[in-house]
Amino acid sequence: MKPASTRYPPPLSRLHGRVFVAALLFAAAAPVAAGVTCTLSAPAMAFGPYDVFAATQITSSSTISVTCTLTGNGNTTVNGSLALSTGTSGTYVQRTMKSGVNALGYNLYTSAALTTVWGDGTGATQVVAGSLTLTTASRVQTVTIDAFGAVPALQDAKVGVYNDNITMTLTY
Repeated sequence: MKPASTRYPPPLSRLHGRVFVAALLFAAAAPVAAGVTCTLSAPAMAFGPYDVFAATQITSSSTISVTCTLTGNGNTTVNGSLALSTGTSGTYVQRTMKSGVNALGYNLYTSAALTTVWGDGTGATQVVAGSLTLTTASRVQTVTIDAFGAVPALQDAKVGVYNDNITMTLTY
């Protein structure tokens, strides 16, 4: 609670929220005929300072890279989908970042419009799908996928550094 004589929030009322996206490699359930391996990489998505009194949400974005390599002979098209976990919250309705026992709500989306939650395809969530073609002349291809995040406004959160870990699952 702020003192009655204070009109503006004290400097410590800002929160630092970051969502760390943990990149994990998942092998295909069955090998692709031409022999393909794919890897993922993603930097952390940082939301920056959060002001509990601000009336607008905070948004951020990050770019995920998917690199596939042709390890065999021939040409092949790799069709894949990228799913994101719920993180530590266990739900897609609103993911939560934690700072000790304190929580700060946020979510991850498939576009800058922030309308479709990026998840595993269950409920109202969607995965992001795409394809690329590998040839003996072009054995390595990288595609980038933008991820978008938002922290809703006016959450009653305590001061702290908030984090979450998201697992990415690439199916191809």
